[in-house]
Amino acid sequence: MSAPLDDASVVDSYPWPDSTWVRALMVLNLDGDVAGPDGSSRGISGPADRQVLAACRRFADAVVIGAQTMRAEVYSPMRMSGERQEARRADGLAPAPRLVVVTASLDLPWSADAFHTSALPPLILAAASAPADRQASVPATCELVVAPGPILDPTWIISALTERGLHRILLEGGPHVLRQMAAAGCVDEWALTVSGIVGEQHFRPVLARPQDEFVFTRFVRDGKESS
Repeated sequence: MSAPLDDASVVDSYPWPDSTWVRALMVLNLDGDVAGPDGSSRGISGPADRQVLAACRRFADAVVIGAQTMRAEVYSPMRMSGERQEARRADGLAPAPRLVVVTASLDLPWSADAFHTSALPPLILAAASAPADRQASVPATCELVVAPGPILDPTWIISALTERGLHRILLEGGPHVLRQMAAAGCVDEWALTVSGIVGEQHFRPVLARPQDEFVFTRFVRDGKESS
């Protein structure tokens, strides 16, 4: 179970259908936390989880996050290596996924490189209630789209993306955005990573068994034997 993951096989494990498809991607640990002590997911993540993240992004059209996730994680620019750009072009895709930030208030770290040097202009979906001065301060390197009302309706979000040709939609969080999208019936797939990192303790999975709508697991603390 600890053998290195083959990059190609990981990509094959997360295929994208030809139709519009919304994949919710998240990592949470055994305590139910979605972030480590620093407030970001990096504290409960690891190389294998990041490999899955990269695989899901590899052929996505859009990476969707909420404002809180952008503030906590400060995303890097959405770009791909030359080899991966060629693979995307062969699949009829743009050179990289488009970063999409969903925000009611437009309170965002505009100095972040992701807003200025991504391969495609980041798409900012804001509520109509966002202050006018903040709407005016959105960088010219981004595209701002304001919702027709004070609430960012999940179905409107999906429509705004598909109207721009973004059909392979990767929802990366945070929890508030994921809950809203799920409650509206907009999620087609959950790609869930369960992390065995709980504070300073590390637990390893020794069982994962699917049955009906459930996956039964066992995690054992490192250094302990399991019979």
